[in-house]
Amino acid sequence: MVLIEAIHFLYDAIRLDEKLLIREFDNLGINYRLVNAEDLVFEIPGINDVGVAFIRTVSQSRTYLLSQMYEAMGGRSINPYLSIAIGNNKAVTLAVLNRVGVPIPNTVITLSSESAIKALGSVGVPAIIKPVHGSWGRLVSLVGSVEDLALLARHRSSMENPQYETYLVQEFIKKPGRDIRVTVVGDEAVAAIYRYAVSNDWRTNTARGGKAEGVRIDPELEDISVRATKAIGAYYAGVDVVESDGGYKILEVNTVPEFKNVQRVTGVNVARRVVELVIDVVKRG
Repeated sequence: MVLIEAIHFLYDAIRLDEKLLIREFDNLGINYRLVNAEDLVFEIPGINDVGVAFIRTVSQSRTYLLSQMYEAMGGRSINPYLSIAIGNNKAVTLAVLNRVGVPIPNTVITLSSESAIKALGSVGVPAIIKPVHGSWGRLVSLVGSVEDLALLARHRSSMENPQYETYLVQEFIKKPGRDIRVTVVGDEAVAAIYRYAVSNDWRTNTARGGKAEGVRIDPELEDISVRATKAIGAYYAGVDVVESDGGYKILEVNTVPEFKNVQRVTGVNVARRVVELVIDVVKRG
């Protein structure tokens, strides 16, 4: 048994990723407690059992709140709440990466559809339109004209969600039908996969059915992926990278990353590496 304080493994769904992590916690004899986030109650004022939270909740809002609560009440969060807040917002992520010199696609953030339409003039067409929050390629669109964007804006307006009043307008990188997911743990890019687009879909997310194959991680790819992870303050992350004529560019940094496909395709035991990182963070205090 590793003699460290009990780690709260917080979840709201046990996916394959979480099963792989649980197996490694057990294999390494870690002192941990599996906690369904839906069962958590915080009493204020009161005595709350907060220590180290290893947060694997699917819900972004739960993840953000749990990380904040644990840190606010004197505990710790893996990943830290600030990194989660940055990673959950694509616009803020890109701003942070650009500030530290990590290469990103040309991007314009606007707070209205009118400004987004004007932004097409500087970004050019075709362009990618994304919500600032969200996963798995949802509500990500490719527009080829002002008319396309105006139609998309009308659709967003009908959804009556204030979140969709923010537009992330990004240059379309003519990638070779694929992007790269790099899993970073600590100071190392431990594994990476190519994610290929399915037929008739320019998006490459494997959650949408795209196939995957292993990547040989070169020094440049490792460097920008690790730098991106550290820039937002994360201990570990899934970094999405695109290949452009000018080299690699970072699209986003995921702070509660899925890694099952990376582990399956590459044969690297990502779950073991993540759990070893958690132990190291706890021991360092």
